[in-house]
Amino acid sequence: MKNIRTLVVDDEPAARSRIVRLLSNDPEIRIVAECRNGHEALNAIQQEPVDLVFLDVQMPQLSGFDVVEKFAPGQMPFVVFVTAHDRYATKAFDVRAVDYLLKPYDDDRFYTSLARAKDFIEMRENKRLTGRLMDLVQDHLNTRREFTQVIVIKEKGREFRVPVKDILFIRAEGNYLILQTKARHYLLRMTMSMVETELDPAVFVRVHRSHMVNMAHVRNTRYSGNNEFLFTMSNGQHVLSGRSYKEHLSKLLSSSNSD
Repeated sequence: MKNIRTLVVDDEPAARSRIVRLLSNDPEIRIVAECRNGHEALNAIQQEPVDLVFLDVQMPQLSGFDVVEKFAPGQMPFVVFVTAHDRYATKAFDVRAVDYLLKPYDDDRFYTSLARAKDFIEMRENKRLTGRLMDLVQDHLNTRREFTQVIVIKEKGREFRVPVKDILFIRAEGNYLILQTKARHYLLRMTMSMVETELDPAVFVRVHRSHMVNMAHVRNTRYSGNNEFLFTMSNGQHVLSGRSYKEHLSKLLSSSNSD
């Protein structure tokens, strides 16, 4: 379950209470603080960074836009402006607000706004996930290599020397392996367990009983929310991880994040 750290900022108690009540129906939301003005909001974010802010526009001393301008670059959350005035909508999107919630709004409109914010948060997390994986791969590529660099394939009397770095992913089919490159695929009589011992585990990651991916060719990684990761490879093909590999992949990411 996600843990979306959320801040609610509004100088009207009734408005704050309603937002908090609506947010409490979503188990992925954790409300960090309820703030009456911009100063309290900035203090709260200094205490604990947040992912999402529901922010009133018109408040004493500091407006919602003043608060956004004072966010530190590394602490910039996604913002949903909440106001009774439609004249600020253009400015709200100029500062890259996720949405502009105009009072009075009904529950459906609020949850539409929340869903949009959650989509943005998920996209950001997927980008970070892929970046951490690639950082880990690059670290290992810079170390001394002691693993197989070329796989020899014999096919119809011909011999092909396939550089390991050109293999995007490996798929098992019975007692054979399919080695997929950008140009074509090759058939190798070998089991997944056997080839796994020949390849650098920091580069070729076992993500499924029948699949191994070359992380140097991963274009994007997305967590599906069902104990599965979807890997988009450099040729546009997709590889879905097995559910039993979630812990393995999570540890890989944790290791990358702590390095």
